[in-house]
Amino acid sequence: MSSQLQGPAAAQSAGASTNAERLERHAIGLPAVTAQSAALIAPAAGSVAGLAFIVGYSGGATPLAFLIGLLVCVCVALVIGEYAKRLPSAGSFYTYLTRTFGPKTGFVTGVMLFGAYLLLFPFQLDFFGNFVSALLAASNVHISWVVFAAALIVLSTTLGVLGVKPSLRTGLIGLGIEMAILTVFSLVIIIKGGASGNTLEVFNPASSLKGSSGLLTAVVYTIFAFVGFESATTLGDEAREPRRTIPRAVMLTTLVVGIFYVVVSYAVTIGYGLSPAHVNALATAATPFNTLADHYGNGVLSVFVNLAVISSFTALNIVTVIAVSRILWKMGQDRLLPQVFGRVNSRQSPHVACLVAGGLALVASIGFGEKYGPEAFASWLSYFATLFFIAAYLLISGGLIRFVWRDYRSEFSWLRHGGLPVISIAAMVWVLWGNIHPYPPAPLRWFIYATIGVILVSIAIAYWIERRRPEAMLRAGQLLGDIEVEEEAALAGPAHGQAGRHAGGEPGR
Repeated sequence: MSSQLQGPAAAQSAGASTNAERLERHAIGLPAVTAQSAALIAPAAGSVAGLAFIVGYSGGATPLAFLIGLLVCVCVALVIGEYAKRLPSAGSFYTYLTRTFGPKTGFVTGVMLFGAYLLLFPFQLDFFGNFVSALLAASNVHISWVVFAAALIVLSTTLGVLGVKPSLRTGLIGLGIEMAILTVFSLVIIIKGGASGNTLEVFNPASSLKGSSGLLTAVVYTIFAFVGFESATTLGDEAREPRRTIPRAVMLTTLVVGIFYVVVSYAVTIGYGLSPAHVNALATAATPFNTLADHYGNGVLSVFVNLAVISSFTALNIVTVIAVSRILWKMGQDRLLPQVFGRVNSRQSPHVACLVAGGLALVASIGFGEKYGPEAFASWLSYFATLFFIAAYLLISGGLIRFVWRDYRSEFSWLRHGGLPVISIAAMVWVLWGNIHPYPPAPLRWFIYATIGVILVSIAIAYWIERRRPEAMLRAGQLLGDIEVEEEAALAGPAHGQAGRHAGGEPGR
């Protein structure tokens, strides 16, 4: 990096990032980093909210659909891991694609991921508020959903301002509660044999409700039940041994949550039964988990299932604050957002980024949720966010081939750096097709054009920044691509510094 950034200004820029305005280095280990990714997936919320919908396509083969989704996501996780072990940074995809295609692509990617995570905020708040309000209404306790939505974002933002450690500890507790409850729920059904005994027929494609096309459509939704597994990459500045910890956390999250999904979907499927009538009953059930919990758990499990969903959304919102604030912080550090976003408080937390993100989420959640209804607004946002994630996953998969071939030619593997990215690209194209075909009704179809519009506008802005402030665009590429590697080498000491530079410093071009 020193060969590219010359003079006092460069030294000042680098110094700013290494002193007061930086995140807490080496603060968290593998369990906490894994909690970030796993909690952002929200496996309990995803299972309860989405499984019956997926069954409508895959029927009795729903566990097979989740298994296929797991295998696809493993490929994507391996792609991300190859980047993460070479470029540990809070900028995550922003950093990876800056180094691969240049700062303009990095900027556009940052906009897409920022947009996706920001859209998840009001989705979480509206769904959570509506769920808790409806739950209490069933017991004749009527409290507006707005109260619970506001309480959740206040809690999450407060923890975010207090620092990454208390946030992830709380997220880890919530994650543990939700997964433990649904694991027990699943094991109870499996041990009792479900409706007609345990069977491997759920892994037979012939058990799909709508044939092979239905199974393929179901896989589209199971893949995006994993969305968020990549968020561990935003902790590259704060993780201990990030080159090892981040790739392991991404893969561990994918495997643990994937196996969890397969087990839960298996239990729910056999719990209802595999006959067409039973499958249809599951697909159309308003509260299938509560129905099964009452039937197999003598009414006791139902309460705990509801607690698992509440815990899941709480953990999800906490780690979303972390993920969004780290992206904002990194862009503020490089002057691609106002410099105030790059500040940290005495706890080395990006407090300004946390407060702005939480405030925007609350305003959007209440404003649009009150106008269109929290449930409808939440469903629109989940679809919109999915389109941004698809674009980011496509870019990162294609970028790995170029990145390793150009900068790490001696390490290039045709399987890891060629075959796996191609599989990942094919899967993402499949997912994209499943989201736009058949052509969705309004207002969902509008979000397709909105996504294209946001990407085009962000490209135009990137070119404008490069033309009007070329030093800002250059600094983004240099800082995001190089500075974390240099800092890690410096912290490791002279002997390790040379090895660090060889492994991840400025490569030959």
